[in-house]
Amino acid sequence: MIEIYFFIIGLFFGSFANVCIRRIPYNKSIILPASHCPKCLIPIRWIDNIPIISFLILRGKCSNCKTNISIEYPIVELLTGFYFLLSYLIFGISFSLVISIILGFYLIIISIIDIHLKTIPDFLSISLIFIGVISSPWNPVIKNNLLNSLIGTISGGLLLFAIAVIGSKIYKKEVMGGGDIKLLAAGGSFLGAYNIFYSFLIACFLGGIIGLILILIKKKKSSDFIPFGPYISVGIILIFFLNHFVIPRLLIY
Repeated sequence: MIEIYFFIIGLFFGSFANVCIRRIPYNKSIILPASHCPKCLIPIRWIDNIPIISFLILRGKCSNCKTNISIEYPIVELLTGFYFLLSYLIFGISFSLVISIILGFYLIIISIIDIHLKTIPDFLSISLIFIGVISSPWNPVIKNNLLNSLIGTISGGLLLFAIAVIGSKIYKKEVMGGGDIKLLAAGGSFLGAYNIFYSFLIACFLGGIIGLILILIKKKKSSDFIPFGPYISVGIILIFFLNHFVIPRLLIY
């Protein structure tokens, strides 16, 4: 029964994530004004704002002007709901669960923003670094150690910064954005120095495979910029989860 509770709570957090995704990049308040249709600007009634259910009842259209509602809204809600459920199943009721939920919630928002705008707002990545450092005494992935969190933050940032500098010299253009550098630093604050390196390797592997597929099916060109934030996010989460399950001592710094 409690599993259902976490899934539902995750759905509502997903609904809030949609608000953050569409407001934070434009420096708009995530509190006011109330949620409204971007076309007719009419405030959304609470009964039309129930995650997943309202979308299905309204058949994906605004109840007032009948403008189509992006399928992304329920996808983000479902993704967040399943993430909350998975976090509970893995960590149970614990400090690790709280850390996992906060980390995942941030990374979902960051990933969708990066996909849309090819940028990561500093507010999100820097505040995530702060949360990672503050929560370090309760984070078993880094042995509940503040120093490990700080070293991980610096290591993650320096790793990607070095790659960005070398890549720009070789290719004569920017190959890695500042947002990606701060995001990997944020991941380091949760994972520690060694773990963030493995997380980065996963991100490179996933990014390379998916990028190649997109090029082969002609959705992208080899010269196109592909957002790296979502792959970094997946790498961070996978290592965070794996440390609890498969490799609880091997990768811990």
